[in-house]
Amino acid sequence: MDNEELLGKELSNLYAISKQVNTFFNGSNISFLNERRKTMLEDYLKLSCKYENEIAETLRNIKVNPGNTTDSIVDEITENLQEVISQKGYKKDSKQLSYMMSLNRLISYHVANIENIGFLLNEVELKNVS
Repeated sequence: MDNEELLGKELSNLYAISKQVNTFFNGSNISFLNERRKTMLEDYLKLSCKYENEIAETLRNIKVNPGNTTDSIVDEITENLQEVISQKGYKKDSKQLSYMMSLNRLISYHVANIENIGFLLNEVELKNVS
């Protein structure tokens, strides 16, 4: 596998992450979050939707079909988020904190994938310049 193929795989993974995030949060119950946290989540989702659309276009341009790619780590984190949402025994503050900790894991994972793509792009550009 060369760097361009690796980049296609990473872009497919980023597409999968964005798509799974957007699907999970579409209609998700976040009524228990305070307004500041809701706003932060909404900002993250706007960015995630933007990435999904831009990456889909990029993948088409480089002739990579992500197919039904899913990310197991995103699956696990969204399952945790769903558990928190459905729990009835949490105090409101504890529920918000637990939800935000899982959301932080998800966002951090998403950001790490974006950083990996940036690293790969630099490597591909440096190789093409040499």
